[in-house]
Amino acid sequence: MDALQKNRSTPSLPESSIVLLGLLFTIVGLIFRDSFGFTSLLAAVGIGLVIAGTVYIAVEGSELVRLSLAFISLVALPLLSYGSIIRWIGGIMIGAVIVGALFTRISE
Repeated sequence: MDALQKNRSTPSLPESSIVLLGLLFTIVGLIFRDSFGFTSLLAAVGIGLVIAGTVYIAVEGSELVRLSLAFISLVALPLLSYGSIIRWIGGIMIGAVIVGALFTRISE
């Protein structure tokens, strides 16, 4: 019974394969063009997987901290494309992700 519970909690894909899958989506989305916009969506999903996977790998903390910083990085990056105060908020959020990742690495 313990073996069944242990298999359920282990991830099905390692983090590095999620980043590689994101790179593949991004490359395919940027190379091929279509009239429906599927490849643009595929490229956006790929970029999101690369960013979230990289942040998740870089942080060495609890699962909640790792997922929180990955989510903050996904929210912060699109804010950089806006102007004025919104860009500053995105920059501050990215700075918080970097500081959080460095803090978890130093404290471990």
